[in-house]
Amino acid sequence: MALRDYVPVDVASVPETFEYDIEGETFEFTFYYNDEGDYFTVDIADENGELLCRGEKLVINRELWANIYDDRLPATPLVPMDESGVSTYCGIDEFMKTVFLYEDDVDPDGTDIPAPIVVDEGDDD
Repeated sequence: MALRDYVPVDVASVPETFEYDIEGETFEFTFYYNDEGDYFTVDIADENGELLCRGEKLVINRELWANIYDDRLPATPLVPMDESGVSTYCGIDEFMKTVFLYEDDVDPDGTDIPAPIVVDEGDDD
């Protein structure tokens, strides 16, 4: 089970455009696939369709738009990652199979990760 929410992309339907809500704000995403380079890119627009950024490449473990300072972009980091740590690339064989575009809102010190459920199997007295 994933620790984070992820943006659901239908890789069989790219180019694909859809709306997605992050922290109460609606954004429009358009995903593309480059078959020569085996990589995905994404455009992001605000809820009115105004383009905020075009052609951001999905690179595993690298936050999207990390070097762009625009208050209109999502405050929650979006990061293509494989939570199992197995994949090292975000191509057609990995994206939406082992690599997902996660909302990286998990506290790095682990305090917001749910504790394991302890099952009381009764007293042995």
